[in-house]
Amino acid sequence: MTIGQALKSLRLHAGMTQTEMAAGIVTESFYSKVERGVHAIDANVLIQILAKHHFDVPGFFGQISNQKAIEPYFDLTSQITFAQNKRDRKKLDEIKIQLENSKTEAPQWLKFRLELAYAWVLRSNEQVSPKLAEKVKQLILNENWDRTSYHFLSQAVILLKIDDAKYLVDLAYKAYLKEPKYDTFTLQFVSFIAINYLNCCYHQHVDDSYTTSTFEFLQKLPPDPAIGLEKMIGRFYQAVFADNKEKARALKDIIGDCGYAGIIDDIKI
Repeated sequence: MTIGQALKSLRLHAGMTQTEMAAGIVTESFYSKVERGVHAIDANVLIQILAKHHFDVPGFFGQISNQKAIEPYFDLTSQITFAQNKRDRKKLDEIKIQLENSKTEAPQWLKFRLELAYAWVLRSNEQVSPKLAEKVKQLILNENWDRTSYHFLSQAVILLKIDDAKYLVDLAYKAYLKEPKYDTFTLQFVSFIAINYLNCCYHQHVDDSYTTSTFEFLQKLPPDPAIGLEKMIGRFYQAVFADNKEKARALKDIIGDCGYAGIIDDIKI
């Protein structure tokens, strides 16, 4: 991973614009070119940017060199991820209280990560502020589509209003099909967009017009073992939306037997 790619990943997952990330330390134009690999960046300036936002500096360089990142908030980040995967709202509430009572204000990226976890645990964006939802939408609209952008959308799709989500995922599908990449990570991230978006559609009780393009997109992805599970989950959702209970139950049993029941345990058949 290049410095530019790592910066972009940090920025998007912190819910920040390029202007916010540059923080007046460098111009937005210069920073944008660093992300795109057009300009190199002085090490001291890079450290200033990371420190300004309370990002872990050693962890960032560890990420560049593929070493394990050790950061001040590493344990809390791991707890948030674990609580999200377990759908443990009580644990998220404990973390929220811990951050609110801390003498040091938590960095923006950690607050964003916590809000995202709440949305996935609740399977709802009702608690997401309109300001944050609009900011996430603008972040995605202003990005060039690449592996990092696909990954961010796959996680942030739940924060969006369903009409905005559909518009953006359709843009992502179009961008991928125009310039398809077949590396494992890109394939997984675009398929994550599809199945996470379908989960949002299910919980928001939308009609078929919201899901058709996603089912078509999943069918166009190559038969790569790296996304075999995601393709199967896509078929499961297709059966659910078609009200084909027999097929949906059969697929749910197979997915459960493979050890992935937790991914779709919120879908009632």
